[in-house]
Formats: sequence, structure tokens, C-alpha cells
Amino acid sequence: MTTDFSGFFLRLWGGISGHSGRFLVLGLFFVMAPVVRAEEIKVPFNFQWGESPGRLEDALKSVKARVVERREDKGRLCLVVEDIPQRLLERALFYFDSDSLVEIELHYGDPSWDSMRYSAFFEQTRRNIESKYGIGRAIARQKSREDDILQTLIGYQWSQPAITLTLYYYTAEKDAQNFRLLSLHYRGY
Repeated sequence: MTTDFSGFFLRLWGGISGHSGRFLVLGLFFVMAPVVRAEEIKVPFNFQWGESPGRLEDALKSVKARVVERREDKGRLCLVVEDIPQRLLERALFYFDSDSLVEIELHYGDPSWDSMRYSAFFEQTRRNIESKYGIGRAIARQKSREDDILQTLIGYQWSQPAITLTLYYYTAEKDAQNFRLLSLHYRGY
């Protein structure tokens, strides 16, 4: 059963004179208003933290994705996977520590996009994430020049008790050449 408090508060508002009384009514309204909770950030592709590389590879084979590279990265096994059937997903990197899945990095984009299209995609992705998980914390906003290469990095982070989601937009430009990457990093605890 839901109760409509708005009519009650409107009647109460009209019967109260003075600013302090009206502030009290506003305070009560916000206290009694439903609390909007952020959704729980889930591990992508219905995986669970702690999954083994073998279990992950079996699941990926069932959707015809393929492991294109295995490498060691900071003491962790990294599986680079392509052909996951998801719009604009170029590749996914799965990181394992002691044969347990601990991080997933998703790379999105389209080689035909220009910088305006990448920027728009980044902003739309950030807004979509914020609509689910709340306002992200800005963790990076920098431009630097290394030799002839202009680099830009923008990052936002959303943290919950068992998982952190980080969104990055990275560009590197030199003359007419450029590299752009939009990535989502899911890390479990």
C-alpha cells in the first residue's frame, strides 16, 4: 500500500505561516519521500569474482568469443578476448590472481569514429552509468605532451562494497594520427 503524502503536505503547507514552519514541512517531506537507491554494480556477462580461467573460457566458447592472447600482467594472468557479441565492444581483458577472476576491462569504440563521436559516446556512457549507480567521482582529467604526442585522460569511478567500476577515456594524437580508447574497468574485492 502506498500513501500519497503530497496532499497532506500541501494542506499542511497552506496552514502554516512563517518561514521556519514551512522549512519544517519541507524537511518532513524530504525525510518521508522515498529514498532512491543506486543499483548494485554486477560483474559483466553474469560471471562471478573468483571464477577460474577454464570456466570463463568454456562460457566464452559458448558465445563464439575467442581468446586472442594470454599474457602475464603485474603477476596476474590476463586473457584478451575478442568477438564477444555486444554492440561496440572491441575486446575484453580478464585478469586472474591465483586462478581467480579479479578484474574485467572492456574496450569500446569504432575505428571509423572521429574525436567528437568518441567524446559524445563517453559522455552518454557516463550519464547512463550515473543514472544507475549515482554520481561518479572524477579521478582523472589531464592533458600532457610527451615528445610530439598529445595525450588526454579522463576518468570517473563508482565504488560499492564489493566492486569498483571505473570509466576511462584516453586519447593520443600526433599530427593526423590518433588513438582513442573508451574502457570500463570492473574490479572485485
